[in-house]
Amino acid sequence: MKKKNFFISLLIIVTSLFFVAGYYLYKKNQNIQYVKQIQPHELDIVYGSDSAQLTVYLYFRYDCVYCRKFFTDAFPPLKKEFIDRGKVKLVVKLVNLTNEEPIQNSLKTIVCIHRFGNSEPLHQLLLLEPRVVYTPEFENTTQEFIEKDEFVAECMLSGLADNYLLGNKLEFNRIKLTGTPTFVINNHIYKGFKAYDSFKIVIEKELSTVLR
Repeated sequence: MKKKNFFISLLIIVTSLFFVAGYYLYKKNQNIQYVKQIQPHELDIVYGSDSAQLTVYLYFRYDCVYCRKFFTDAFPPLKKEFIDRGKVKLVVKLVNLTNEEPIQNSLKTIVCIHRFGNSEPLHQLLLLEPRVVYTPEFENTTQEFIEKDEFVAECMLSGLADNYLLGNKLEFNRIKLTGTPTFVINNHIYKGFKAYDSFKIVIEKELSTVLR
């Protein structure tokens, strides 16, 4: 009799645990934020093929520690496993959440260089030392890009890059985002840095929905 009561009690406990777990999963799903389709732009920094199965939008700042950590820690395996295999396209939307001119100029420089050339060296420099944008040397380098390439010069001086960055900031505020990095995948918002193992779970889950 005691043994029977023990198993009944155990069954009740297990059932209760499943109920609680299911409830919290339900609540978690209820808290998922949705956003209208993000619009691509010619000045977005894109990694991957346009034919990729899944597009990941990333709102990003170089003056954000965890944004840089994403690129140093999570991006290399993401690129190897998903981007290079044509499964994922990463679209980086730079945002300037300050009023500081050096930061604005650095973002204008990198989006324009990416549009018309190779921005990877500058990207790596800003990942390594984002405060370089406050130095006279960086300002001179930016001026050299303008003088050497008429397309980069037009992009930076015509207001195109300024309008692009303003549009990203307005969109960031419209979606009511509060920090970076923030990812938008299949209109779902994922906030903050994730270690690659956790980020991979998100990618695989979102990929499964588009492959159904």
